[in-house]
Amino acid sequence: MNNFKYLLIMFVALSVSVSSCNDDDDDMGNPIVGSWGLSEADGGFEVGILATFKENGTGTLAATVTIQGESLTETDSFTWSTDGDQLTMTMDGETEVSTYSISGNTLTITDNEGFVTQLTRE
Repeated sequence: MNNFKYLLIMFVALSVSVSSCNDDDDDMGNPIVGSWGLSEADGGFEVGILATFKENGTGTLAATVTIQGESLTETDSFTWSTDGDQLTMTMDGETEVSTYSISGNTLTITDNEGFVTQLTRE
């Protein structure tokens, strides 16, 4: 009988600690929230991208192109949502569903044609 009580107490304690851990994860919010950037240069040509995902499901995408010292920046707004490993973004009336993953400070997005973009947390 004492063994049964001991097992019951251990089971309850384990259940409470596991449910507490899950609640903490939910409070952290979506890990994609924040700013993610990419910068690539080749010769006199440079491209920079900064994507900012806000908690309210909106965001901004700023793209800067620099050629021989002359820069042009374009900024657009978008809405976003995630479901599992699926990222849905809508910009200028067009919706794109991609697969995404986050590893450390790297956000990897793979579009439906297999094109991979890796951004680093800013």
